[in-house]
Amino acid sequence: MPKTRVLILVEDGKTDIEKTAREISERIDPERFDILSRQASDVAISDVLAAGLFILGADAPNAPSFAELARVMKGINLAGRRAAFFGSSGAAVAWLRGLCADTDLSASHADLVGKRTDRTALAAWIRAIA
Repeated sequence: MPKTRVLILVEDGKTDIEKTAREISERIDPERFDILSRQASDVAISDVLAAGLFILGADAPNAPSFAELARVMKGINLAGRRAAFFGSSGAAVAWLRGLCADTDLSASHADLVGKRTDRTALAAWIRAIA
């Protein structure tokens, strides 16, 4: 069975968000998933097209590093693929969800919100999305 590509994109230069992204990538099953983790400003359209699961993280709404992704997401159909969101605040996560609103990505589970996430909550969240 082919592995699902996971694209983890985070707001550039945000230490807490980058740390959470590293913890997420370390806990996702490498037998089932091929993981690509990038800062949002480094994303390429080929990365987006290859992904089956998107995990987006931000510290604050309107993060400038997501500008190119926001532009791409306005004109792309990603039906049949999933998304998960994490961030420092509910506002940041709501903003990320809004970036994906027109893509037909499925995101039916809870978001991961908070500056510091305990390992148990993180593990449960990963099980729910992956």
